[in-house]
Amino acid sequence: MKKIYLEFLRGISSVFILGWHLIFLAPTGHPTRFAGYWGTDALMLFFMLSGLVINMSQSTKPKTTIPFLTNRFIRIYPQFLIGILLAFIALYITNTTFPSIKTTIGNLFLVSTMNDYMGYIVPSIQSNLAVWSLSFEVAFYVLFAFTIGRYQKKALICWFMISLIAIPLHFLRSDRDVFTHAIAIFSFSSIWLVGYYIYEYRHLIYTDKYVVLFSLGVLPLISRMHFSANFYDPFRYFIFAIFAIPFFRYCLQLPPAGKKIKIIYVVIPHILIVFAALTIRYLPLKNAIAYSTLPYVYIGLGYLADVLKINARLKDFINKSGAIMGKYSYSLYISHFPIVFIFSKLMHNIWGYVFFCLPVVFVVAYSLETWLQPAVVKYFRKAKAMVPATESTAGNYPETISPYLFPAGRPEIIA
Repeated sequence: MKKIYLEFLRGISSVFILGWHLIFLAPTGHPTRFAGYWGTDALMLFFMLSGLVINMSQSTKPKTTIPFLTNRFIRIYPQFLIGILLAFIALYITNTTFPSIKTTIGNLFLVSTMNDYMGYIVPSIQSNLAVWSLSFEVAFYVLFAFTIGRYQKKALICWFMISLIAIPLHFLRSDRDVFTHAIAIFSFSSIWLVGYYIYEYRHLIYTDKYVVLFSLGVLPLISRMHFSANFYDPFRYFIFAIFAIPFFRYCLQLPPAGKKIKIIYVVIPHILIVFAALTIRYLPLKNAIAYSTLPYVYIGLGYLADVLKINARLKDFINKSGAIMGKYSYSLYISHFPIVFIFSKLMHNIWGYVFFCLPVVFVVAYSLETWLQPAVVKYFRKAKAMVPATESTAGNYPETISPYLFPAGRPEIIA
């Protein structure tokens, strides 16, 4: 059974990422870094959501290591290849320099990262920078796959401990190499694992709408905290993930169980964060004040919805739009950047750029999810059916592809 709130979340996150990239690549120039955080916030929510739904999927239909990785491959890689193909088409159309063979191979093997911020092994192809986060997402899947088995709980605890140790190591490494890439993967996997454990311990905590709204309002201020010069800071986004726990628990739409998360539990930490923002001044004063008030603004909006008695309508909107947006979130994420890249190079009028670009983006995303993905699944089913029963390793190919299996549609400034 789909959790529509989660579907809505991943769908709206993809839309935010698309919006940020429209701004980032706008022919009139990049107006501000302000919107860059939208994409990064969406990326971290994707990481958490990925961990949560993998646990959900495994709890419902457990798979051993090879079937699990096969399932992930079928869901991710075919559309990823189309994203890479679109990237090369975009380079050709815009007369942009093609990447080296090493960079191309690295991208095909899903080990690329953004050159300006990471670039550990190879940089992502310029015309589809959004694929950089797949190197992290796929690594999370591989790490998880090798924990499957009798001692999985202990293995996951060890992984989580290593991920916390990797966070300070991430700040100490300045080299761009495979080892640094591994440290980055482990440090950001802490966020993925928070999502995993939210579902694992879903019956131990619950909360109400107002706590959820308050904690959501804290997230933008946290994501703008500066603990280092790194834009992609695993420490601040680990804190971000902790504050997002009430929101994800609420989105599971499960009956109350366990200990209630009271609003005081998030108000006191919020006061400390606000104090840091106003004294350390890593944000302009007016920005710090504006973001500090967001939790109370969100609560006010929630109260207004109660007064106007529009909660039922809002839920109906979430259910209907979530079912659609969630379905196409991955195809939208993997294909949108090359299309936006092409139009940003060929069109110089901002309104024409948006007006002509968006329909193409949506048509391509619709086509990938509606025609390509079913064809891929059908092919693997047929291949499985052709294997004699005595030779088949049952479950190597999934009978169904879970709607929750998606890559973290991500990033920020180029995410």
